[in-house]
Amino acid sequence: MKLIAVNTQEKYDALMKVLDMEGYAWFESESKPSEINNWENHKEETVIVINTTMILQHQKRAYFENVCPNVKIENYEV
Repeated sequence: MKLIAVNTQEKYDALMKVLDMEGYAWFESESKPSEINNWENHKEETVIVINTTMILQHQKRAYFENVCPNVKIENYEV
């Protein structure tokens, strides 16, 4: 499991394009990453969970800091 923080819409969009090309999909809908703008849910607190199952999830940074304190949250850079 990899946790990636995207604190701007630009970073979110760039990461979603990369994840589209790698074949990932959203857990909730099985849609391509770029088809749904989940950044709006948590804005600058958005963290994307990248699993080996090719399924993506998202949540607020504070959630992962509490639930997975030993997993490093990487800041995505464009």
